[in-house]
Amino acid sequence: MSNYNDYSHRKMEYACAFVLPQAYENLFLVKDALSKGTIFKDLYKPYNEKKNSRWE
Repeated sequence: MSNYNDYSHRKMEYACAFVLPQAYENLFLVKDALSKGTIFKDLYKPYNEKKNSRWE
């Protein structure tokens, strides 16, 4: 029967993430970025609520 403490002598390594360096390009101005929630224009996707939805 195995016990949790049987493995306490082993050192487990956590997962490691690798992120490639990215160039900061196509940016919003700081004052605009604060209101939009991102500095990257390519990531900005505003939510557009449809006014005439068939569910209303």
